[in-house]
Amino acid sequence: MALIEDAKGRREGQSPSGYTRLFGIFALGNLMSRVQGAVIASGNELEDMIWERVKYPIADLDEFISKTIHTSENKTYVATKNQIKKSKSINSKYEPDFIAFNPSSRHCYIVEVKDGDTFDTKKSAGEHITLHNFNNDISQSLPYSTSIHMCCFNSPTREEPFYGLKKKFALQELLTGKELGNLFGFDYDEIVEMRTSDQQSNLDYFIRAILAIDNIRNMIVKRLKG
Repeated sequence: MALIEDAKGRREGQSPSGYTRLFGIFALGNLMSRVQGAVIASGNELEDMIWERVKYPIADLDEFISKTIHTSENKTYVATKNQIKKSKSINSKYEPDFIAFNPSSRHCYIVEVKDGDTFDTKKSAGEHITLHNFNNDISQSLPYSTSIHMCCFNSPTREEPFYGLKKKFALQELLTGKELGNLFGFDYDEIVEMRTSDQQSNLDYFIRAILAIDNIRNMIVKRLKG
């Protein structure tokens, strides 16, 4: 999990963040913006952790596509967003987090990964449209059938993101983190355990940062004294 102490907040002199306007204390607003930054960074970190652990990573996407036209190997090979962006075989302005190919079933999985599982209606609809647009762009140019999938990594079942995404995705278009691990060939529980290990560090830092703000510390002391 990304660490709050490594995240950047707003500097003095910048326009106040929404958190500063909410609480009226710059130092607290700065801390909360760092918390938000750490949450965003955790999503990027998750993608990296998954990629580092996939069983069959693709080294060169264009070469892979050209060489697997006549093979029937029953393995799932994975490529990243950056590889999709650089590919000459795939032409789309949209870039999902991962695409995965199974040469045996001749199927390509188009996968977006999210740390959370609840989004507003506009965001949910946008995510669905983006994945379908990418699917439409590549479906005629690849010798594979295709399907789109939203993976809400921390959800134990598909039902939570089904409602959290405002029913914009069908159940068969959703994946849990454990299901993604089975598809990509990585240990889901290992990633969860590694990320959980940073929670105490974040909690300790947050408490220290709160107590370092004089007026908040004084308020806490006053409340504790009754």
